[in-house]
Amino acid sequence: MSVLTAYTIHSTALRKAQENEALREEISTEPSFTYSDEDKKNFVSHMTAGVQLTLKPAEEAIIAKTNELIESQSQLEKVLEDEVTRVQRAEAAVNEVQQIMNKVPLYRQKLVQIKKEMANIQRRTTKLSGKSLQLKAARDKIVETERQQAAKLANLEARVVTTTPTPGSSSSGSGKLAVVRD
Repeated sequence: MSVLTAYTIHSTALRKAQENEALREEISTEPSFTYSDEDKKNFVSHMTAGVQLTLKPAEEAIIAKTNELIESQSQLEKVLEDEVTRVQRAEAAVNEVQQIMNKVPLYRQKLVQIKKEMANIQRRTTKLSGKSLQLKAARDKIVETERQQAAKLANLEARVVTTTPTPGSSSSGSGKLAVVRD
């Protein structure tokens, strides 16, 4: 039932009550009739009962509509509370994101510093690799030189002529050694 229907019912009941009141005034203003106090009490109680019967459907409709409105308000209040809670959560999330975003420049600065350090480490690593290659080449050269010297010495030892008997020497084995040089 809409509010307009409830208002219409209430208006109709009010109009009927006013008509009854007008009839009551007409009856009480007629000089030809005289009523006893008992008749007046009966009349008033009958009129009251009539008004109550007339207004009862409107009253019930108004009470029903009021209860519906109260229920609707309760539901709206619950929905509103849920929305307020949701908005508060959203605000908390926005605040959290804002705090994180405030840290972004600091993190960026740290990343730039790390990048510089990594470039420095790479430069030093490249430099050390170069030195390592130079040292390896020098070591290989030294090993090669030592190998060549050992080969020369072996060659030299192989060229050494063992003692050979010369004419006029005794067979006792005392002879001269001859060394051949390059």
